[in-house]
Amino acid sequence: MKWRYALLALVVSLSATALIAWRSGWNAHADHINALAADKKDKAEKAIQPVEKKAAAASAEAKVIYRTITRDVVKYVQDPNRTVCKFDDESVRLRQRAVDAANAISGFDAGTVQGE
Repeated sequence: MKWRYALLALVVSLSATALIAWRSGWNAHADHINALAADKKDKAEKAIQPVEKKAAAASAEAKVIYRTITRDVVKYVQDPNRTVCKFDDESVRLRQRAVDAANAISGFDAGTVQGE
């Protein structure tokens, strides 16, 4: 009977030791993977930081002018000849100012690709 108890105690102690060793190895591997992920995240943040600074500078440089035009919209809708679009000089001037303001923001977008 003593042999059975001794054998059982040996099996239990070996199982406990193996479980503890496996768990510590699992934790060490998890720590290693987490460290690699943290390094990868730091590298990605450092790579994107100049782009974010450039975008923030371009956004700070941009000046937005808001205008609500209701009179011209009503005039075009009420025109019986509304299939013909002839804009007055003021509308063309406002559109051109908006296009020029959008093109004046330097460094935010890359150059346009033409003719592809």
